[in-house]
Amino acid sequence: MKKLSKQALIGSLLVLAGVVFLLQQIFQLPIGGLFVSMFFLAGGLIFLYVVMVNKEHWWALIPGSTLVGLAVLIALSDLAPRFTDKFGGSIFLGAVALGFMGVYLLKPSNWWAVIPAGAVSTIALVAGIQSGHGMLEGGVFFLGIGATFAALGLLPNLKTEKWPWIPAAVCFVLGTLILVGSGALVNSIFGWIWAVGFVAAGVYLVVRSFMKKE
Repeated sequence: MKKLSKQALIGSLLVLAGVVFLLQQIFQLPIGGLFVSMFFLAGGLIFLYVVMVNKEHWWALIPGSTLVGLAVLIALSDLAPRFTDKFGGSIFLGAVALGFMGVYLLKPSNWWAVIPAGAVSTIALVAGIQSGHGMLEGGVFFLGIGATFAALGLLPNLKTEKWPWIPAAVCFVLGTLILVGSGALVNSIFGWIWAVGFVAAGVYLVVRSFMKKE
């Protein structure tokens, strides 16, 4: 069965290579990058196949997703160069983040994988914003890191741990202050949401303090 699966994988890659060459011949497309990307795709699929055969080899998800993401990036640079210039970095980093997230989903005891997954996802989001507003991107970065640690604190095997909420709170505060100070949220729905949220939280804390005194 394993031998048959390997043959099917190699055969599929050969068919894909043939299709690429046919497209190049028919439409006269400069798809040399597609051919190069197939080597990275093949490497990524081999690593993913290792995980499929034996889930104990969860580590293979990281190089597998990275190579697949690199293959997609190279292919898109030929097929959609303008799109790749804007979002290529986000696509590649997103693929890397998926690998780490897969490590956790495959084996929940690897809770540490949530940290690089969230951090790389945040960087991918920041890379895709491209607003030219440095403070906006900085605020989103800290909020993303804060969300990563908050997600860590909500994991079933870390619910009794309090330490993830400390960096989460610090990053949330820093991210919020940077966003407010940047003025990037002015006249936006997110600006209204943050404003109402701050007022509601403040009123709640004040009312709660008076209720405790009584």
